[in-house]
Amino acid sequence: MAAGVGSRLKEINGDKPKGLIEVDGVSLISRSVSHLHRRGILDITVITGYKSELIHRDLESGVQYLHNPYFEVTNSIASLWLAKELLCDDVILMNADLFYETAVLDIALAQTDHAVMLSDCTRIDDADFRFSVHENRILKTGNKLTNQETDCEYVGIVRIDQSFIGAFKNRLEEMIVQGDFRNWWEGVLYAFIDDGIDVFHKDVEGAFWTEVD
Repeated sequence: MAAGVGSRLKEINGDKPKGLIEVDGVSLISRSVSHLHRRGILDITVITGYKSELIHRDLESGVQYLHNPYFEVTNSIASLWLAKELLCDDVILMNADLFYETAVLDIALAQTDHAVMLSDCTRIDDADFRFSVHENRILKTGNKLTNQETDCEYVGIVRIDQSFIGAFKNRLEEMIVQGDFRNWWEGVLYAFIDDGIDVFHKDVEGAFWTEVD
């Protein structure tokens, strides 16, 4: 997901998408693509919006693209909806503004439950988007949970199994039809939790990651 403007980081990144912030001379999004390629994952789609030409220039080949022309008036749920026809197998969904050790990706790829969101139980005091969990199930989510209610922080990477893709796409479509196009793409999974349907989490066990925000 690489359509956002990233307005809060303009003083640092200039007039570029967040995924183009560089670490040791390599952009965040290029680093993610390289991690995936090294694990034999070649079916990669980057959903662009703001300054899409800069992302094309940075990545060159090795991925396919979809463009969200409505990025200024929608959020990432709309970007994912535009790519819904690609959701037909096991899927890894991730945000372009992540920096992470390869161990984090390996944990995501190893999951087998129908919908697994990566989490980090070491991030509570300074957590951004928070999960309350019981064992491997997510009970509550949000950035308003207190520290006492928080068990872990959401990492920004999700694996959805092929067995759940149909239900996921149907819920995505329902939310868009209802006009919920300002939501995050993760909101589709949170809607299942609200309905009492299990969505799982997996702790990344202290492997380093950060969302650049």
